Amino acid sequence: MRRIQVRKRLITALAVGVGALAVAGAAYAAVTVTFSATMSPNKANKPAALSVDIKSNDPAAEQPPIMNRIVIKFDKGGKFDAKRFPRCQLAKLQARGPNGCPSKSKIGTGAGVGMAKPVVTDPVNGKLTLFNGAKVGGKDTVLVYVFPDLGPTFVSVGKISKPGGRYTLDFNIPPIKTLPSAPDASVVSVKTKTPVKKVTKRSGKRKKRYYLITSPKTCNGGEWKGSGTFYFTTGETQTVPFTQKCKKR
Repeated sequence: MRRIQVRKRLITALAVGVGALAVAGAAYAAVTVTFSATMSPNKANKPAALSVDIKSNDPAAEQPPIMNRIVIKFDKGGKFDAKRFPRCQLAKLQARGPNGCPSKSKIGTGAGVGMAKPVVTDPVNGKLTLFNGAKVGGKDTVLVYVFPDLGPTFVSVGKISKPGGRYTLDFNIPPIKTLPSAPDASVVSVKTKTPVKKVTKRSGKRKKRYYLITSPKTCNGGEWKGSGTFYFTTGETQTVPFTQKCKKR
C-alpha cells in the first residue's frame, strides 16, 4: 500500500513539473523580436551609415519581459575605425551628460520606447545619443546615453570585438527605472542611426580622410548577413538573423 502511495506522489509530482515546464515554454515562445541593421549605401568597401531597428513583443502579456543584453554580429570584412575619432569617457558622460563629452565623439542619435505596466500605463519614451567611447578592457566601446521622459538617465555600454573578422557589439542594458513604486521598464523598441562620420588627419605632408564605418569588403551572393541575439531577465534568449542586399561596387 505504501509503495502505491509513493508511486502516486511521484506521478503527481512529475505531472506538475511537466505542466510547469509546458507553461514556461509557452510563455517563452510568445516573445518575439524583430531586428534589422542596415548600411547605406549598400556597396562593398564604402564609407557607410548604419541604422538599427529593434522591436520586442509578447502577445500573451501586457509587455515583453525585461531585456538586459543585446549582441549584434555583422558580416565579416567591415571596419569600425574608432581610434581615429575623439572618445567619450563613461564617467564624464554619466556625471555631466552629453556636455561631458567632446562634441566630435558623438556618432549617432535614436529613440527608444519602454513599458512599465501596470503602474505606468503609458509608454516611456527615451532620447538616445551615441558616442564613440573610451576603451574598456582593451576593447573599443559605443556609449548610448538614454534620456527618458520618465525616470533617471542611464548609459548602455557596448563593447566591440572582432572574432573571426566579424565585428560584434555586445551591449548591456542596465535596469530602466521609472517611478519608485513601478517595476523596471522593459524595452519595446529601439531605433538608432549613425550617419557617415569622417575625420581628416595629416600624414606627413598630406592629409588623409578616415571614416568611422566602412562596409564589408565583399558582397558574396549579393547580400550581407548578420544576427542579433537578445537576452531577457527571464533567462530566455532570441537570436534573429538579418540580411541586406548589397552590391560589389
